[in-house]
Amino acid sequence: MPAQVSLFDSEPAIGLDNFLPLKILATARLVERRLVKALQSEHGIALPEWLVLSALIEAGEGSVRDLGPRTGLDAVAISRAAMRLTDRKFLKKSENRQDRRLVVLKATKAGRDLADEIGQRLGPLETEIFKGLGAPDRIRLASLLGALQTREGA
Repeated sequence: MPAQVSLFDSEPAIGLDNFLPLKILATARLVERRLVKALQSEHGIALPEWLVLSALIEAGEGSVRDLGPRTGLDAVAISRAAMRLTDRKFLKKSENRQDRRLVVLKATKAGRDLADEIGQRLGPLETEIFKGLGAPDRIRLASLLGALQTREGA
């Protein structure tokens, strides 16, 4: 039995239209553009800032080092986002009592309020992005993406 040469047996092995990793990447970019547009135009916040703020709200507090695995951002991007959020009074910094070299970041009330506003907007945006996919399809997609991320150690 011949091996499948692509997602679609009748097409060549690798092409821009049928190479699954490129389809995932193109879809991710499309979703990211929609998310960035909503965050920037409606809330004046960049995607890394939202990721940092959300991660801190979920964790309660943390350092730049703690936020890397939670956000998927590198330390430089986290530091820049934290600086912008602190300048806008959405985060506050304090000294780590055990290691004075570390800065502890925590969301302020204004930061939590902003995150709540964003959360209210992103629910409908998520629904709009996945319009046409029923609940079972969305659940299955989330499961498949989670499996890929777990497998890759993301």
